Amino acid sequence: MRREFWLGLSVAGVLMMLPLSWLTLVLLLVLPGLAILLLLKDKVTLSELIGVSGTLSILFLPLAILFISPVSVRYAGVLLGVMVILAGLYGFWKRKTVTVDTSDWQVQVVATLIFLIVLIITMKTFVITAEGLELATTHAADLNWHLSIAQRYVEDPQLPPQDPYLPGYEIVYNWFMQVVFGELTLLTGVGLFEVFKVLITFVSALIFLDAYLLARAIFNEDLKASLLAGIIYVASSGLSWLYLAYLTLSGLPIDIFRVIIYEWAGFIRLKYDSPSLYMLLPQTQTFGLLAMIFGLYLYIQTVSKKSLAWAIVTGVALASLVMYHVITAFPVFLALGLFFLYVMYREHKQIIEKRDLHTVAVAAIPLVLAAVATIYEILLMSSNAGSQIALGHHPDIYLTLLVTLGPLIPFALWGMYQARDNLYAVLLMLFAGLNFVFLNIFVMQMTQNTYRFIVYLALPLSLFAGLALSKWLFSASKLKILAAALVILALVPSTITIIMFYNDSSYVHAPTGDVKAFQWIKANTPKDAVFYEEPTHFVRLPVMTGRNDAYAGEIYTLQYHNVDKQREMEAILYMTDKEALYNKLVAEDVDYVFVGSRESGYSFAETLKNNSGFTVVYNEEGVKIYQVNRP
Repeated sequence: MRREFWLGLSVAGVLMMLPLSWLTLVLLLVLPGLAILLLLKDKVTLSELIGVSGTLSILFLPLAILFISPVSVRYAGVLLGVMVILAGLYGFWKRKTVTVDTSDWQVQVVATLIFLIVLIITMKTFVITAEGLELATTHAADLNWHLSIAQRYVEDPQLPPQDPYLPGYEIVYNWFMQVVFGELTLLTGVGLFEVFKVLITFVSALIFLDAYLLARAIFNEDLKASLLAGIIYVASSGLSWLYLAYLTLSGLPIDIFRVIIYEWAGFIRLKYDSPSLYMLLPQTQTFGLLAMIFGLYLYIQTVSKKSLAWAIVTGVALASLVMYHVITAFPVFLALGLFFLYVMYREHKQIIEKRDLHTVAVAAIPLVLAAVATIYEILLMSSNAGSQIALGHHPDIYLTLLVTLGPLIPFALWGMYQARDNLYAVLLMLFAGLNFVFLNIFVMQMTQNTYRFIVYLALPLSLFAGLALSKWLFSASKLKILAAALVILALVPSTITIIMFYNDSSYVHAPTGDVKAFQWIKANTPKDAVFYEEPTHFVRLPVMTGRNDAYAGEIYTLQYHNVDKQREMEAILYMTDKEALYNKLVAEDVDYVFVGSRESGYSFAETLKNNSGFTVVYNEEGVKIYQVNRP
């Protein structure tokens, strides 16, 4: 790498601070991580160049926002830009040289394929067409809510972000994803829906790249085994296709969504969301998986290189994991803590004899930074958050394991045996063991998310199975090659089913008349205005306008705030007394009432007409917006 490159990096850092639309978006997603990587290493592979740069940028952005928030969240881009500029100037001054090894180009081919598949499907959701706002199936629920929080952040940025489904409350855990969506929208000027599509697509490719890098760090740079391990992790979704075939042959009704997440009537009640499903049905867990894989990878780099710089970077990345997805951080941090103790025990003689405090400090710093972030997050969390997890055992664990990961388990155990003398494989084994234990002793009654420990368990099982299966797949025995291919292929049809389902499933979430009204609302109402619309989990107004709903989504208000007003707020739709309706909406601090395609069929739509307590401020294409006249 020529010396002039470093000056180019500094110039790019300047450009990153400017609102240059798509160029700024790309630079923000690449440059901060790239600058750190190039300062840490003198030789990088193509996969590291893309995977480490992209992941670090995504993990560091929300922490930069949090750090600069006492001044203004809008200066996060400036903070990162200054960091990139200084890195470029330092590299130029030191005449630092970095070489790029492109021998793992095959990995980029797979990553590109994943990127394109997710991009093609994601482009079909949250898009405004001649019919209105179109969404992919089920995106109107959780994803609609997450993007509503991000849209609210765009309108009124603050940390933690506000909950537009319950005015006066904040989202205090699993909140970094929404902040990143919103901040990138603010800094670049690119629309929120476009930011979402690009970032989710990029993260999907990064999950594969990071799984490959983690495998390669453990498997002594074995390219074939690591590539196969990464592919198995993202492309294997279990045996749900067998149940689908059973339903088809039996002539029974098929609910394809429940089939691919293993909610099988009469068979399995415990869900399993494979990594591929998180790419096509994005959640905060999607970013949790990315940070989980990358955190394990970085800690291995830290311990192997015994580098203070790597230790600090790893600690910052782990700190970001806590805020991206706290449940994911739980088994990761415990596994890292146990691995730290194992490393200390293994090297205790050298540490004592040579007073090698450096080794102890390097291994401990990431855990200390992670602990600080955890304490900060716990202080933010609501009092009811801990009640979402309880001791217990789900009755369908082993059947679910059999049909989701069963074909991989014997090969994973064999892979563990093969890697038994590998120090860094121990970390992955500890992670597997912990998640298996947690799967058997914890239940999440409120959210039914006990399956998450299966999702985490899938990572070590996939990677170790990839190591074992690669020995067969690339052996001289045709029988072994055939057996390995069949095991892998048996797990792929379920992923293909998921892809086909999301590629061919969309509907109109809000018709054209509603969309035009939302655009009017965004241009003509105060950013803190409170609206009343049908209080379902599938509301439309916040995600389109960033305004607050008086109340929506019972499961979200219960889970995050322990507030349940669903029946009370639904009752407004059926009110026929004009004075009672007015008094109720005033009591709920409602500023505007939205009567669109869904609301017009309820009784209150007639009660609002010719009511002195309300003034019609919008009346177009069958949609009315009433302003509440304050006393």
